[in-house]
Amino acid sequence: MLRRVLLVVMATVVSFALTAGSGYIIYALSEGRSEAHLSLLVRFVFNPLIALVVGILVGFLSKDHPSVTSIVGILPWATVLQRSMSIAPIFVYVALGAIASAFAWRFRSGRQAGDKANISVGVIPG
Repeated sequence: MLRRVLLVVMATVVSFALTAGSGYIIYALSEGRSEAHLSLLVRFVFNPLIALVVGILVGFLSKDHPSVTSIVGILPWATVLQRSMSIAPIFVYVALGAIASAFAWRFRSGRQAGDKANISVGVIPG
């Protein structure tokens, strides 16, 4: 239980920290670009990448239920990020994080299960 709470806090902190980092990158790229272009870059590139990175991080560090942990961790970031009344971007970012965490968790769990398996190549049981 404590691990899950710490993962939620970590996901929230990392998502806000990545937002600040992406703000710096956008500032560095802003010369010669319009505000509309930068807005599209943030909405369709940086925000989904942040949701994916946080989801993957939660998936690799979680022992069980990575999607739920990722949803609860990304939800504060997504709601603060979205100031309008539209709920669609919030749903997209949370869903991206949840799917990424599930895939990362399955990848990590499958690799660990393969390491623990007792498989001999070329030996016919008999």
